[in-house]
Amino acid sequence: MTALVRYHGGKVRMAPKLISLFPAHDAYIEPFGGGAAVLMAKARARLEVYNDLDGDMVTLFRMLRDHAEDLASAIALTPFARAEHVESYQDAATDLERARRVLIRSHFGHGSSGIHRSTGFRSAGMRAGTLPVHGWMSLPDTITRAAERMRGVVIEQRPAIQVMHAHDTPGVLHYVDPPYLPETRDKGRDYRHEMTRSEHAELLDCVRSLRGNVVLSGYASSLYDDALAGWRRIEVTAMADRAARRTEVIWCNFSDVAPLFSRAHP
Repeated sequence: MTALVRYHGGKVRMAPKLISLFPAHDAYIEPFGGGAAVLMAKARARLEVYNDLDGDMVTLFRMLRDHAEDLASAIALTPFARAEHVESYQDAATDLERARRVLIRSHFGHGSSGIHRSTGFRSAGMRAGTLPVHGWMSLPDTITRAAERMRGVVIEQRPAIQVMHAHDTPGVLHYVDPPYLPETRDKGRDYRHEMTRSEHAELLDCVRSLRGNVVLSGYASSLYDDALAGWRRIEVTAMADRAARRTEVIWCNFSDVAPLFSRAHP
């Protein structure tokens, strides 16, 4: 499925690799849901929870789930225009308009950080033979498909640790993809809710205490490597912004087992 949003740190390209590592599970929890690229690509579980502190993202997915037809119609009627992009950073009067403006910022701006800060209008660009406007024209169809996938997904807006503890049982899979440690990334605030080093340490204490299976994404760091010593550790080369290649690390608290939900969602 084409990505609904261009989200910083999103796992659109890495989703197949991540899903291939997932063990059998009755419930699937994304405590740092972001653009939900992995959730949308994986097969359904009996219970699925999307959580994020970012009210814009939560509103987008709630509108997608409950008012997809209205959202798709609003996007179809929105021209790929600089004026729309400028206006999208203003407060919206309704939740539907708020969701529409999130999508405008995501698709009209440069790079993957446009949702949260102005990065300039992406008026042209022939990268890979495509134009930004072409992706915008196909977005109403993407909304329809994404809405079907989000049916039945529980949408939360709570601290990630609370959500993981609330849903933790041996049959649960937690996919944990937090904002990466600031010292491992380029400078700049790419998320509305960043995490301090002490908050990362608190998160690591949490995931080590969980009874369910955990798959955790990040960049290599002594904090994570020391805290997760003994966990399975996999390095993957991924594409960051501006076509830069970075080595991502995936930590798992389980051994290499035959996965049940390893296929992508149709």
